[in-house]
Amino acid sequence: MTDTEKPTIAFLTGPWSNIDDNIRKGMSPGGVPSVAGAWIACHKARFEVHVFIVTQTEPGWPKETTELDGIHFHWISQPFQRLTNWLVNNKLIGLVKPLWLIWQLQMVWRILTSRVRPNIVYSMRSTFVLVGCIWSKICGAKFVQRQYGTWLYHLWFEQNKWLPRIKSLGTLLAFKFPTDLYIMTNDGTNGDKVAEWLSFPMDRFRFWLNGVDKSLRIKDFDVKGFKKELGLPWDSYVIMTLGRLSYWKRLDRAIDAMAVILKEYPNAYLVIIGKGEKLKILEEQVEALGLNNNVIFLGAVQHNKIKRYLNGADIFLMCNDLTNMCNTLVEALTCGCCVVTRDVGSTTEIVTDGDNAIVLKPGEAGDIASAIIALLKNPRKRQEIAERAYKKAMEQFQTWDERMKMEVEELEMLIGKTG
Repeated sequence: MTDTEKPTIAFLTGPWSNIDDNIRKGMSPGGVPSVAGAWIACHKARFEVHVFIVTQTEPGWPKETTELDGIHFHWISQPFQRLTNWLVNNKLIGLVKPLWLIWQLQMVWRILTSRVRPNIVYSMRSTFVLVGCIWSKICGAKFVQRQYGTWLYHLWFEQNKWLPRIKSLGTLLAFKFPTDLYIMTNDGTNGDKVAEWLSFPMDRFRFWLNGVDKSLRIKDFDVKGFKKELGLPWDSYVIMTLGRLSYWKRLDRAIDAMAVILKEYPNAYLVIIGKGEKLKILEEQVEALGLNNNVIFLGAVQHNKIKRYLNGADIFLMCNDLTNMCNTLVEALTCGCCVVTRDVGSTTEIVTDGDNAIVLKPGEAGDIASAIIALLKNPRKRQEIAERAYKKAMEQFQTWDERMKMEVEELEMLIGKTG
């Protein structure tokens, strides 16, 4: 390919919370920053960008639109949307899986009718790996797979349950498809070990930390004013969590810890940001423990407003089961939060106990309560940990622009190999 030709890249994906739905509402995409970030970065690098996306569209929404200053979206409406929503809301998400075949056929049909001839086919997650691989072979295009962390290591090395393993076979087998480049987020779930176990060619495997917005810390932030906005006393302590309310996030530990913390610090408040399938169960737990006045569920918060909450937290808490080395931890450190977390996955690759965070092992509710009480008693130590967290974050993390530049350069190299 010559320098004057404009390469075409086609992204194949399913729906993304706060991304495609935000775009259709005319809002900036939120959610996982590296999703829309990849589309935008490729467009800025003068790729012709096409996004083929199976999602829940509104009645009358056009099949094709141009969004984000020039990116072509091919909207594919999920079948049986009302049934799908009912199954998900009633915790029967497993019954949605048979619709996978219909999604594949829909994607194939839209690809055929679009007449797009890509130089690169980029499969986001494993949903459309088969379709993407076949399309790339037909077009003589390069094929890229992208995963945002993986459950495979947990399911095959840490857990001994065969039903979840069987459900994961699609993601596992995707490693065996002919792939020119495989990009995996290093979120502490040991994706590199999975690739080695499955004998994926490591010269084509990229294992990268996410980028971060290094302007997250707000100088001279009005913490007292922030607490007033939340309806809290100016001298209260805010313990904050952030993330989807899923079972493996184990926010029940944080709530149980609060029952102990409040015995010594009745002016402490647990602020939970996020939504998810465990909300009702967590609310019932709060009710049963009599913590309604000190546990606040804020629901989902737009990503561009998250930094205010991080800057307003006295302590940021992560008590996940599988990994705590995710975007949320990176952002909390970059804000200069005093972080309390657990030593699971690869958490200690970016934090050290007593230095730039408190890292608990194993980190059950009693351990969490003891650590937080000790920090509340020692404001100097909290401040020192927070300052080291900020300083090290500035040194060790990339910005999102730097991270996306790495990805674009890899994609451009693939184009160069096509001749």
